[in-house]
Amino acid sequence: MSVTYNFSQECTVERIEKGELRDLLVVKIKCGEITMNLDVVSSINIFKEGGKVRTIISQQPPEYSPDDFCAHGYVVTEKRKDSFITLISFFGPVLRISSQESFTKITQLKVMDHVYFCASNV
Repeated sequence: MSVTYNFSQECTVERIEKGELRDLLVVKIKCGEITMNLDVVSSINIFKEGGKVRTIISQQPPEYSPDDFCAHGYVVTEKRKDSFITLISFFGPVLRISSQESFTKITQLKVMDHVYFCASNV
């Protein structure tokens, strides 16, 4: 069965920083004009600064391997200031997406849609 992804792109891990909470990392991922800041618990971090990753956001479970980072949650909100900020919550950790265009419009997602996020090293 073929899965259609709302978003699938090869991206670059620009930075990994310590988060505000103990054992939490914030991974900055650049996907062309889109920037993602992903909260990751350090014990399950697969990311390396400067590394390439394939990122997928889908309403259907994507195929993945045990070496990938995958989570599921909900599109919580999208707000516009200088750019659009879209938040996806993974029941605690958050994915913050910054884009010049509405990410929900680009991906045809809506607030409160259930989504899967997966990243795999390329």
